[in-house]
Amino acid sequence: MANIFDVAKKAGVSVKTVSRVMNHAPRVRESTRERVVAAMKELNYSPSHAARELRSRRSRSIGMLFGATESGFQARFHHAALRACDAAGYFLAGGFFDETAKDWDRQLSAFLARTRVQNMILIPPICGSTVLHKTLMDRGVSFVLISPTQHTPNAASICIDDRRAAREITEHLIGLGHRKIGHLSGAPDHISSELRLGGYEDAMQELAASEGRSEGGDSNWVKRGFFAFERAVEAAEEMLSSPDRPTAIFAANDEMASAVYFVASKLGLRIPEDLSVVGFDDVPIAQTIWPTLTTVAQPYEEMTRAAVEKLTASEGHQASSGALDVLTLGYEIKLRHSTAPPAS
Repeated sequence: MANIFDVAKKAGVSVKTVSRVMNHAPRVRESTRERVVAAMKELNYSPSHAARELRSRRSRSIGMLFGATESGFQARFHHAALRACDAAGYFLAGGFFDETAKDWDRQLSAFLARTRVQNMILIPPICGSTVLHKTLMDRGVSFVLISPTQHTPNAASICIDDRRAAREITEHLIGLGHRKIGHLSGAPDHISSELRLGGYEDAMQELAASEGRSEGGDSNWVKRGFFAFERAVEAAEEMLSSPDRPTAIFAANDEMASAVYFVASKLGLRIPEDLSVVGFDDVPIAQTIWPTLTTVAQPYEEMTRAAVEKLTASEGHQASSGALDVLTLGYEIKLRHSTAPPAS
């Protein structure tokens, strides 16, 4: 069954334009309107969402569960998913979910009963729960994983090349002249943590090899921040209080980078004059702290749009055929004001 993405592709327009034509919005060129209508007829696409739902007995909602509502990372995905669902003619049903609670199965049952969703987008950290995956599959709920803690053959995954991005942003610091570069890594059970650590190590090992050294950096310059502000503060204090402190730090997410700012201020270190800092994700805090943070920007809009497209294209079926289905999207290094050459 064709969906709104198929119509947009056939007509050579955006999904938003198709939606405007269906809603008889003004200021749509007549030629554009005719192309969209022709594509809808050719694909036998009906814009009557209510009629389709009654015929198929399927919900026009896509579900998302949020475990850390204060997280800028989850907030970005929430906003992007709202836009993607709206463009596709779906509603986003969001709910709070505590995976660590003993009654997590009751939470999930209540959410599914209230919303009747049969398609879900799972984001970190919840997307890493294999028990949750099995429960959803047993109940006939299709799902797509975004930035999963591990790839699974039971669902499609959408991610970026974390290792390459981490290497590239570490190389940015090296290119500025930094040699003493620290790293705050994430939670050890999350694949992105290890990939970002691996990218940092790749860049440091290549630097060491080019300078005739066997080691790629001081092990005291690598600390676990667990993707959390409080834990990152502790790790950054330990790293920056050392007599041989790094001149730059790459934090595996922007919350931990903001923790480095906090510690640097306490210790009287100026950013970027005394310490360069880079992050990962490009959540709102990256542009609200000063100096603004150089970071890796994830394509939130593109990721959620791809997730919605996969789910709506597979209505009535599991979102994955059973083969490992991984879509890797691009990223962007956002160069801002938090990096500079090291002090002489």
